[in-house]
Amino acid sequence: MNDHRLVLPNSADAFYVEEMRQRLADGDTVRMAFAGSSMLPLINGNSDYLLLEPLPPELHPGDIYLFVFDNRCVIHRLRRVDNDGLLFQGDNNKSQEHVKRADVLARLAAVEHHDGSVTSCDSFGWRLRSWSVLLRRSLSSSLRRLFSRPQRVWMRWLYFPLLLILMWAPVGGLGVPLDNFVLGIRLDHLLHASVYVPCPLFLMDFAFLSRRRTRLGFPVWLFAALVAITTESVQYLLPYRGFDINDLVANIFGITLGWLIVRFMKK
Repeated sequence: MNDHRLVLPNSADAFYVEEMRQRLADGDTVRMAFAGSSMLPLINGNSDYLLLEPLPPELHPGDIYLFVFDNRCVIHRLRRVDNDGLLFQGDNNKSQEHVKRADVLARLAAVEHHDGSVTSCDSFGWRLRSWSVLLRRSLSSSLRRLFSRPQRVWMRWLYFPLLLILMWAPVGGLGVPLDNFVLGIRLDHLLHASVYVPCPLFLMDFAFLSRRRTRLGFPVWLFAALVAITTESVQYLLPYRGFDINDLVANIFGITLGWLIVRFMKK
């Protein structure tokens, strides 16, 4: 099998497309450079070369293919096959492409890196990395949808009343043994911390905290900490509850953890 290097322009010129089809029809593996960042981190468009092979009889979701879309040659992963055609998406992209089967040119067989090493797309290591990238992207996308601004706006009006009920309602009759230990930590302290983790997320959209210079900054953490201190301090006045400095520390820990998670997600 021959090995050719073919550099395609950004536009899918008919001459280059036909040249690609002809070489692949002859059974050649085409080696090409293709700039772009849509397939990061697996493919670096600035330094990697793509080794393309003829199309198999059936296209399999999860594999990466070269296709023509909007007068451009694109190398993206096949996400789904349906009656309307093929759905592609880059690992580093939010947008998707609906493509006809006739516009797909080749399958990605391997990636040649800048140091000369070659990673086969059929190897266990590549498939494991692809799976981890797709899982991370799916989780990130789900979290973005779940905690988008419209979702946060209505969820905060559910969260804060529930928080006050949990902190101020009598819990003695629930029959839950809160003095048990999990990994050496009292169960009630773990519950306190977990309850306050979402607090910074639901506070960051309030007008007085959502200015550009303070968004997700220290004022968000400080106001969330004041909420934790207030809800715990009120227990001192309730005859069926009691103030506990350890519970307050757990509250502040949950606030800090939630604040760091939100900052990390935004970055």
